[in-house]
Amino acid sequence: MFDPRSAKWNSVQWKVAGSTFLLLAFTVCSLIFLTQHQMEAAFGDYLSLHLAVMEHGAAEMVFIHSVHQSLWWVGLFFILLGFLISSLIGASITRPLRRLTAAAEEVRHGHFDQRVKVTSADEVGRLAEVFNQMAAELEKSEATRRDFFASITHELRTPLAVLQGSLENMTNGVSEPTPERLFAMQEEVMRLSRLVTDLRDLSLAEVHELKLHIKKVDLGQLASQMVMLMQPLFEEKQQELRCEIPKKSLLLHLDADRMRQVIGNLLINAGRHTPNGSHIVLALSETSEEILLTVTDDGEGIAKDELPHIFDKFYRSSRNAQSETNSPAGGSGIGLALARQYVEIQHGTITVSSSAEGTSFVIHLPKSLKSE
Repeated sequence: MFDPRSAKWNSVQWKVAGSTFLLLAFTVCSLIFLTQHQMEAAFGDYLSLHLAVMEHGAAEMVFIHSVHQSLWWVGLFFILLGFLISSLIGASITRPLRRLTAAAEEVRHGHFDQRVKVTSADEVGRLAEVFNQMAAELEKSEATRRDFFASITHELRTPLAVLQGSLENMTNGVSEPTPERLFAMQEEVMRLSRLVTDLRDLSLAEVHELKLHIKKVDLGQLASQMVMLMQPLFEEKQQELRCEIPKKSLLLHLDADRMRQVIGNLLINAGRHTPNGSHIVLALSETSEEILLTVTDDGEGIAKDELPHIFDKFYRSSRNAQSETNSPAGGSGIGLALARQYVEIQHGTITVSSSAEGTSFVIHLPKSLKSE
């Protein structure tokens, strides 16, 4: 367990300063002893050679003692200087680490807005950059989580309020449990059930734990069936739903049910965001590496700053007001998020482009999924 009382003496700063001090002290003392020995030997040789003196007199001893003392003072000076420099170096290394530790402690307590200043381009500076990136991602994830739960609460509140109000009226005798009222309540229950199922599937898909039933699928036939099944919904709004599919088979290994849901979500989204009398086209094509499934409409388009968020859970774009007018039932707000996850877990990608003339969603499926 971490002991704050011993943290000071176990600090990297003291370890660096102490080890440097010991190494420097050992080096200086060794040099002093070697210098003293060599100096005494050289001084004795000099006296015997030039003055024919074999033994040191008082003057010579004073001189040797003075030199020894000077060496020790110089050595002590360099030892203290080395200790000071090593302490400063250790402090320069540990100062950003202490800031990182303090910031990490704040993050541990849920304060994800912490950032540390990057003051160097070394490993410690790189660690600070990684920490800042991690804190930013955690802050974004926390904001997304809060928005997600707020959106779930909003989506669940309306059907629950309808059911509660209807049941209270029937219980208090204000209204009779007619088949029409019971049918409306059943629709709200089914809406809640679909929302819960979609949320479960979305959470499983995001962590790649959604079970898929992969089999050989003719994508052109599957798309044609979806267009045929959904044709009546578009005819109610006098919208033209056109299908442009090549005659040859496009066999891929896919989860047919998930792909039906993806195509259905894209078509419903297109119909909801286009006015009466508009045109919607579902087309299949292929390149040298991909098979493309495109859903295009001639609606009001999506604002440029909203395109990066269009696949976010419960994202409400500026054109939702028009869509809710065109489709009173509205949507759960996770249809496109589900579509993206279902495509990605089958090794594909989905992109969107939009202008004032309309919007186009394109599913890119690699030919590696193709079945010969």
